[in-house]
Amino acid sequence: MSSDVSPCSRRRFLLGTAATAAGALVAACAPKSAVEKVDAADIPVGGGVVIGNYVVTQPEEGKFAAFSSSCPHQNGRITEVSNGVMICPNHNSHFDIATGQVVSGPSRKPAGQAPLSADGTELIVGQK
Repeated sequence: MSSDVSPCSRRRFLLGTAATAAGALVAACAPKSAVEKVDAADIPVGGGVVIGNYVVTQPEEGKFAAFSSSCPHQNGRITEVSNGVMICPNHNSHFDIATGQVVSGPSRKPAGQAPLSADGTELIVGQK
């Protein structure tokens, strides 16, 4: 029984593996959406949610704010909102949910504000 399939050379195997790895890396590092949408009812009063590259907060009932989830200290990621502050766990920087100002931690710069608009009860954060 003969086969017309040539064996895979080491060079061809390595090229194929490198191409697959590069594709996976590009997909994993691709930026998240520039625009995120969330229902206002999903944002707790006195708290907030992390959605994509943003943190959307509701410091007072009916008042909303949006910030970048990128921590200004060393580009960590703000991942939590608790007790009126946004938290970056990398170095424990805390930011006020109304203003983005530093409450505690090593960051000297406030959280970056993000554009926020509303369409009915839907909040739209980011650039359109």
